[in-house]
Amino acid sequence: MKEPLLPAARFLSATQRITLYPTLVTERRFWLQLYNIDRTVFAIYFYTLSGALLFRSVLAHKEHFSTHAIPLPQYVTGGIYKVAVCCGDHHFLHSIVVR
Repeated sequence: MKEPLLPAARFLSATQRITLYPTLVTERRFWLQLYNIDRTVFAIYFYTLSGALLFRSVLAHKEHFSTHAIPLPQYVTGGIYKVAVCCGDHHFLHSIVVR
């Protein structure tokens, strides 16, 4: 039986990669590293585990390889959150911890 595709697998080919780091955020920001992805605009959504949207950001990716800092608003407190990186119908979902 074939395994279902994960969100990141549907979005990325074998040579493309999105990396979100650090997964333990201590400095009020995290980074997105985009590797071998064509120029496009991404929407970044920051959710609580219960699904409440805390903020949304737009990122213009202009190069095939780039790193972007995403600052956290002051009202984001410590806890576990979900970050969704979306472009059209495709998405990448990752969990992070804010201290």
